[in-house]
Amino acid sequence: MKFLSYFLGFGLAVLLLSCHNRETETVSYATLKEGFKNPPITARPKVYWWWLNGYVDTLRLKEELVAIKNAGMGGVDLFEIGLPSASDPNQIIPAGPAFMSDESVKNIHLAIREAGKLGLEVGLNLASSWNAGGSWVKPQHAAKTIYYSQTTLQGGGDQAVKIPFPTITPAKNGQLRPIVYRTDGKPAYYEEIAVLALPAGQQSQLDTTKIINVTAFFDPKTEHLTWKAPAGAWDIYRYICSNSGEQLIRPTPNSVGPIIDHFDSTATRMHVMYFIDRLKPLIGDFSQSALKNLYLASYEAKEFTWTPTLPAAFHQLHGYDLYKFLPAVFNKDWYQPNLAERFQFDFDKTLSELMINNHYRKSKEICNAHGLQIISESGGPGHLHHIPVETLKALGALDVPRGEYWYNRTFFLENDKDSVVDMIWLVKEIAAASHIYKRGIVEEESFTSYWDWQEGPSDLKPLADRAFCEGMNRLVIHGFPHNPAEMGHPGIAYFAGTHYNDRNTWWPKIKPFNDYLGRISYILQKTEFVADVLHYYGDNVPNLIPPKNTRFAVGPGYDYEVVNTEVLLRDLTVENGEWVLPGVGRYKVLSIGTEGRTPPEVREKLEKLAAQGAKLVDQKPALPALQALNLLPDFSYTDQKADQRETPLDHIHYRSGEVDFYLIRNTTNQWVSRTCSFRQQDKTPEIWDPVSGETAPITVYKQENGRIQLPVSLPPYGTYFVVFSKETAPAHANELVGNGPNPPALAFTPNGLAFFQAGNFEVRNESGFEQIDTDLPTVPLDGPWQLTFPKGWGAPESVTFPKLISWTESDQKGIRFFSGTATYQKTFQYKPVSSTTDNQRIYLDLGKLSKVAEVWLNNQPLGIAWTPPYRFDITDLVKTGDNTLKVEVANTWSNRLTGDALTGEKFTKTNITKANKNLVPWGDLPLIESGLLGPVTIQTVKTVRP
Repeated sequence: MKFLSYFLGFGLAVLLLSCHNRETETVSYATLKEGFKNPPITARPKVYWWWLNGYVDTLRLKEELVAIKNAGMGGVDLFEIGLPSASDPNQIIPAGPAFMSDESVKNIHLAIREAGKLGLEVGLNLASSWNAGGSWVKPQHAAKTIYYSQTTLQGGGDQAVKIPFPTITPAKNGQLRPIVYRTDGKPAYYEEIAVLALPAGQQSQLDTTKIINVTAFFDPKTEHLTWKAPAGAWDIYRYICSNSGEQLIRPTPNSVGPIIDHFDSTATRMHVMYFIDRLKPLIGDFSQSALKNLYLASYEAKEFTWTPTLPAAFHQLHGYDLYKFLPAVFNKDWYQPNLAERFQFDFDKTLSELMINNHYRKSKEICNAHGLQIISESGGPGHLHHIPVETLKALGALDVPRGEYWYNRTFFLENDKDSVVDMIWLVKEIAAASHIYKRGIVEEESFTSYWDWQEGPSDLKPLADRAFCEGMNRLVIHGFPHNPAEMGHPGIAYFAGTHYNDRNTWWPKIKPFNDYLGRISYILQKTEFVADVLHYYGDNVPNLIPPKNTRFAVGPGYDYEVVNTEVLLRDLTVENGEWVLPGVGRYKVLSIGTEGRTPPEVREKLEKLAAQGAKLVDQKPALPALQALNLLPDFSYTDQKADQRETPLDHIHYRSGEVDFYLIRNTTNQWVSRTCSFRQQDKTPEIWDPVSGETAPITVYKQENGRIQLPVSLPPYGTYFVVFSKETAPAHANELVGNGPNPPALAFTPNGLAFFQAGNFEVRNESGFEQIDTDLPTVPLDGPWQLTFPKGWGAPESVTFPKLISWTESDQKGIRFFSGTATYQKTFQYKPVSSTTDNQRIYLDLGKLSKVAEVWLNNQPLGIAWTPPYRFDITDLVKTGDNTLKVEVANTWSNRLTGDALTGEKFTKTNITKANKNLVPWGDLPLIESGLLGPVTIQTVKTVRP
């Protein structure tokens, strides 16, 4: 009863604590605009700061933190980790001190202190790699599983039979389990579970009446069973709980140890307090330090799990004993199918509750008591691993829920052979948990991949944008490998992830990309998600939520929130015919899905609420119900589809007070322009551009039937906010009409509506129309370019390109294999195409480049171009006559690594001898197009002000 009273009491305490979450707050238009322009630290991306093998250079730690700050990032999650042998075959990375040893703690403290000086946030992963655990974990707190022995006896009389101790079976790799043994060969830790008797050989259609629990007749000291068995032969099973021996997944060489029992609150307390007790003497008051959170990585244990309190918790939750179902743990096909299925559901539910209460909520309770937050990927990672929790509830038990998404990771094909869904794209799920539990932050481990040094920011941007459009509002980039000074370039790296550190070629030019990520994150953090449908995804474990609009979708232009049993029963109400989650959102329709069971108490509540006038759809499409309510899509255009993989424009809608934000992204590598309708009334639209931080009025729109219609035009993979507010509307036209069904390529800028496509168009308003001829005069900057390369990297110091080509097309191997930053220079003559600059702007367009460019015109900085279109407004800088242009272009490390492999040269140094998950030798990797590719042109662009 001690356990049961704790279990129930703790649940009540958690329920009370859950009320103290982020309250909905309305942020003013002016505050949002300023935060968008200069996002705060709390919105800026963080990184996993990999301390490989635990080996660190304290001077470089300080330098790297300064580099992170200067790059416009918000902080680090300190993550010590080892490597698979294939990722460091030459063993160039020494072993550092054991994790959380005195020297390790000293280094951690130094990093926290230095980060604090820079205003950066720090998180600390609670293990050397993952799962939670370490060398300090004793057998009673280590992960556990169940073992059994089987013997047969003949009944029909009194007899004392020795029941053998269960054999500790080998680990999954066939080796002896790494657990502590006594001198007699038994585990140092074990607990008896039960002794059961089954009719001998009965291995089908079992029910509990045929199973006898004879535990009371068993003496564990003598290991004898004294039981008057009924006549016949009986199979006797003895079940014990002992350590599974499961170890940390990838610890550093000196930090090997077992993982903890994640279902045991005493193990969780021991583990979390170990970190707090080790750090507190150096840090003092955590709430006053840069250390803001502790982090529990995704649960990826492989063994079958057990914990001593499981039987009592099972009985408390389900009202019957699990003992007679122990054989089903190993052989569920012995039982009647419906019986086995019911038991499995109840068993999974019990493990879920134990892990949520005893690991995630317990960790939160401990951290919060010491001025810290807990963050975890408690609902993942996706379909690759056993996940023993109801995901939304587990994520909601944290201070900050975190998910992950991968870059070019393999897909899996579902059973229906028609739907391909990302294997690891955990964003919609994390966003739903954060919303319904009012956590405020939706963190994502971002850009995880196996594509070593092959990507630039323009390759990463579409992934971030997709995640933003599913609800992400802060990135934790995977990751920043710490590099001691002697490691050279590109330096050492963890075998997975985008190597996002100051050893990267394009790092000096990365700040605008981080600003971009911070701007979008800030707006999504400070506003509330808007959806028309509340989707109940049932009661199941794990019950993963797939990516947006894949296995579940409402219809083009509609979005949905996902709710679980706990929040539905606790919070859901109906007001004025709408479903309401107070402080979360209002919904026109509630949809009961098919993903999990619908408990009777849920159905009863929903039916009572529906009787108050709210629309309930049970395991049927929700779209007809919305149409019956005459509710048009929130965002729409002609060729729209629901699935982001098939539609040219994706979106997500957020709101703060009377200000609405629609984040719109181009899912294609071509310009996309559409006339779009937004479900808005009597508001003023604007463009907020997260690339530049600029805002501009939309000067062509019309109000019609409760919707605002306007042209949306985005470059390849472009993204911006369309914002609707009650601000005073400037003069505007109603409609833009051209030769085709869609608007031309255009941009709303502070200088007016700019046309980037030649043609004849009409700008219409109530009083008539204006004919616009946009001939787009273009002057190519042809001819030779002078290039300079840095010394010591194999390329000539200076060379002339007669025309722009990729470096990989050069006949000089030093240029062909060059990685780094090269400088292009050209002097050109400019002559205005007209005698006036009225209603026109002059742009420098770089055409195509790989991967990032920084540009100066007449020695004046234009900025950094990192995403299409690679262009700059030069109206105020270009002059008649001679002009000088300088363009610095940085590519990736991939080509130089390939060149070294092919030529035997040694310009680079790294532990990664094969790319793409250690599978492709560098010499076999195709070269990546690099440099300024053009065509470089000067365009005179027509602008219109109504």
